[in-house]
Amino acid sequence: MGNNLQEGDMEDVCKILAKMSSLISLDISDNPITDEGIRYLIPFLELALQRGNPLRRLRAENCDLSSFGVTKLLDCLASINKPLDMLSIADNHLGSSVAATLVKFLGSHVRELNVEDIGLGPIGFQILEEALPRKVKLFHINISKNRGGIGTAHFISRLILQAPNLVSVDAGSNLLPPESLEVICNALKQTTCNLTRLDLMGNLQLSSDIFPAVFEFKKRGKPILLVPLQQGSCAPYDADP
Repeated sequence: MGNNLQEGDMEDVCKILAKMSSLISLDISDNPITDEGIRYLIPFLELALQRGNPLRRLRAENCDLSSFGVTKLLDCLASINKPLDMLSIADNHLGSSVAATLVKFLGSHVRELNVEDIGLGPIGFQILEEALPRKVKLFHINISKNRGGIGTAHFISRLILQAPNLVSVDAGSNLLPPESLEVICNALKQTTCNLTRLDLMGNLQLSSDIFPAVFEFKKRGKPILLVPLQQGSCAPYDADP
């Protein structure tokens, strides 16, 4: 992680990785490998996973990837019989165009997904909600800092209903409007789920003051929903440096 690997280095890196038959977790985050680097990585992943290698976790955060490269990666991972348990593609500006492929990947066996700050926006969340597979095997998902607005809430509510093993959701700093709490709480009322933590901090228009019903939902005596106590009580998310 953070070794200043460039796109041209990935061919040699993958040759080394191919000799590591016991590799369980691969973290190439904070290296500007771009889509060209992912192009070298995909054949390695296909071969490793098809051969039954124990690789189960992949982090490719802040790698200067585009939606094109990540779409190719997701297509590869979704097509393999023994897919990853955990994937993080956070902090790559992918935009809403990656959502259609991402939602197909959600239908695989992935248990943990981090898509924080990839630029999904309202359109991306709408695609995720409308095309979400009927049964999703996720345990954890991080969708923070994607500026999805009310679309984020609708996606979360659908996910609650269709991911029975879901334990935690990070959805902070998504510009959620006040009515989002009612949308999410209505979903929680419809199902008995394993959800223990839904983090909505950093959404300045939300507060337990305006919707105290959030405290009705608890797991092991602790509130499931984490929301600001008062509107505007959290620092806003700002993508600018």
